[in-house]
Order: sequence, then structure tokens, then C-alpha cells
Amino acid sequence: MQLTIWPNYLLVITVLISSSTGFQTSAGRPNDLNFTAAQAQAASCDQACQTNLQEGIDGDVATFGSVPFDSSFYATAPNFTNSQPGALLKLQQLNETTLDIPPGTSFFLMQYTSVGLNGSIVPATAFVALPFSADIASNQSSPIRLVAFAHGTIGYVPSCAPSSSYNGYDYFTWEILSYPGYGVVATDYAGLGNNYTTHKYGNPVLNGNDVYYSVVAAREAFSGTFTNQWAAIGHSQGAGAVWGLSENPLVASNASGKYLGGVAVGPSARLYDILTLANPNSGYWPMVKNIFDGLPFLPQPNLLTPTALNRTQLISELQLCFDAISVLNEDLPAWGLVNSTPAITAQNGNAYTAFQNMFGAATGKKVYQNLLVVNSVDDQTIVVNATLKAWNASCSAGNSVHLSLYTGGLSHTQSFPASSPEWLQWLDNQFTSGGTANATGCSISTATPFVSPIGIVNNG
Repeated sequence: MQLTIWPNYLLVITVLISSSTGFQTSAGRPNDLNFTAAQAQAASCDQACQTNLQEGIDGDVATFGSVPFDSSFYATAPNFTNSQPGALLKLQQLNETTLDIPPGTSFFLMQYTSVGLNGSIVPATAFVALPFSADIASNQSSPIRLVAFAHGTIGYVPSCAPSSSYNGYDYFTWEILSYPGYGVVATDYAGLGNNYTTHKYGNPVLNGNDVYYSVVAAREAFSGTFTNQWAAIGHSQGAGAVWGLSENPLVASNASGKYLGGVAVGPSARLYDILTLANPNSGYWPMVKNIFDGLPFLPQPNLLTPTALNRTQLISELQLCFDAISVLNEDLPAWGLVNSTPAITAQNGNAYTAFQNMFGAATGKKVYQNLLVVNSVDDQTIVVNATLKAWNASCSAGNSVHLSLYTGGLSHTQSFPASSPEWLQWLDNQFTSGGTANATGCSISTATPFVSPIGIVNNG
């Protein structure tokens, strides 16, 4: 495999990559594991559950494709222990012809140091996607504009690293940034890919740290390649991370370069509002439970019934990602999934509120740079009223946040590509102006689908 030689970069390649012709892999992806009927039954998963589970595993396999899970790369780097946040730990280029990504794009895996719970350092992984002209631009006066991308829900066990997917877990998301020539650094978030720590799912504060330090590490990996300015964009869980990032004092320090602002599409920002204003389908409840696992505060929620709780052991045993998790409890009625007595409901509400106050976004903190928020009015996952509450809370704190509401029946995932003309222009304006173009204070607008003014003409 041919490795591009970047300025001040050859030594990093030589030290961190043992072979320029390939990489060691495990025999199969962790989430390819077969399960036995006895294993499933021990987890309260009967025949109907097993049928759904197999379909979900097939979906997981399709998400990652034929790219093998590179267990040697995702293992914690020996130089992690004494590293500083933002340190580059590993870097490895993949052969882009084996991936389904925009033609001419160079694709790198990166391991770096981030900051986790209580300020502890944790390893995290990411991918860096560079446009075709990157090696040319790095030798001229036109460095590549850098955008950090934060992905939506994919799972919470190590096998669910977007960087290990055949297309970087693109669902009409980060690849849109490649076409106008942005360089993309896309964190997996700590705990996905690398197993040093558990993944802190849906945590705007900690996920935002992972986004920030991925930028610092990418600059070390590709010195002189990127503009000093950078921006961020995310979807769903990642949109919450971008909102949390925009409230992180780190982005005001210029240690990562000049942060120009962020775009949050369908943001998971305020957990209490999301869970009380919507009715999450059965697929999300194991994910919601995971939000609280390993967090040292009371009260802890009491979410799942014994049957649903017992089934969650299969998630770690089989390294299930979201397609399989989302159908794990599909056969259970609502009363057989979530504990809902008045006392438990009150306990859970207190837990949601405590989490929102400690790890949420849009809770009254200062936003350090402009933020564009997008939400479909028909989104059934992040309902528009939850985003309106987040927008109002941030505006009340004196922040500059523009909210764009999209009509026309767009789903949670459809809103990201559908709104791309707006957010691509927004990003371009930010880079062109140095971060001042969209300083409009708090504002709101509505986007409607195009309708032909003359209707359909049939001359046939």
C-alpha cells in the first residue's frame, strides 16, 4: 500500500506503522459472532427474539461490510500511559480502493489521547479523510479547511467503531463534506474501537472532548496541511457532542486553532426533555440504560424489566451494534420492556434531570462561537419540541444560536442530507469570514420542500 509522504510526517509513519503493505486483523469482526439457542435462552431471548436478533446481526454486518476489524490497531498504544490530551498515538493509512468512499479520498485510522470522566486521560480512535488535492495543497499556500465530524448512534461496545466500517459509517453524512474539499476528522468516541474505557453514549460533555482532541491530534499527524481555522458538525448523538463542544472553554483557547463554530443536526442535547417529550421506540431503551452505566451519581434510573435487562448481556457477549440492539426487544410489549410504576417513573425522571444538568448541553452555559441547529418538525427520534426547549434555554443565556426547522416529513436521518445546502453554505461563510458571518444572535427559520409553481406538465 502506498503511503503519501506529508511534511514533517515520515518519521511518524515509520515509527507507528509496522508495515506499509497491510495490517494485522482478527479472524472476523467481533459482531460477526454466531450465537447458540442456549446462549440466547439464558438471556431470556426466546425464538421470536432470536429471529429478530439474527436479522439485526445481519444488519450490523452490512453496516461494516467486508473490512476486517483491525484488532492490533484498536489495541491501546504502548505510548498512551504518559501521553497528554490530544497526543497522536497511532496512524495508519488504508487502501482507499477497498473502501466505499469518494474517489481520490485518502483514508487514515488514528488513535489519540482524549479526556474522559473526572478528567482522566483515555485513548480514542478516529478516521481522517483527506481530499484528492491534499498533498498538493500542503505544498502551496492553500491549506485544507478542517471540519470535525461527530457521528450519530451506532452502538456502545468496542466493535462498533465507525472508522472500522467500509465507508466510515456514512449515511449521507461526512462524505458530503468531501465533495467541496474539506478535510474531515471523525472521532469514534472513546470506548468504540478501543476498549480501554467504556463508551459514554449520548454524553455531550465527554463526547465533545473526543471531538476536540481529535482535531489536536489530526494537526500533529498532518502538520501544515490544515487551515488554522476549523469547524464541527454532528448528527443526533454527534449533534449533542457538537453543542457540548461549543460550550467547552477549550474551543476559546486557540490551542486547537481558531474554532469557527458548529452545526448540530437533530441534536441529542438535553436527555430529560428528549425522553419526556418523546416515546423512544424499543430499540433505544438499552442505549438509554447505557448512558448511565459507569457514571458516579445518584439516582440511577431503573429502566428495564428483568427480561429486557437480561437480554442486554447479549450486547457485550456478541458485540452487537445498533441494528441488532434496536430489535433485541422488538417482540416485547411496552409493559414488558420499561419499568413504569409511579415511583420508578419519578426515580427515572430525577436521574434524567441529574444527567442533563451534569453532562448535557444547552443548560445555560456560554456558547463560545456561533451554532447552527437543524431539526425536522417530523423527527420521531429527536422531537422538535425538545430541540425548541434546548434552543430557548441557550438563547436565554445570551448565546448566538440559529435554529432551522425543516418541514416535509423528513425523518431523523433524512434531515442531515436534506439540510446540507444550508449547512454547507453556513460552513463556507464561517471559513470565509473568519467566524463572523453568522453572528446573528438568536434566530429561527423554517425550510419547506420545493413545489413546482406550475405543476407537472405532460406533453406526451
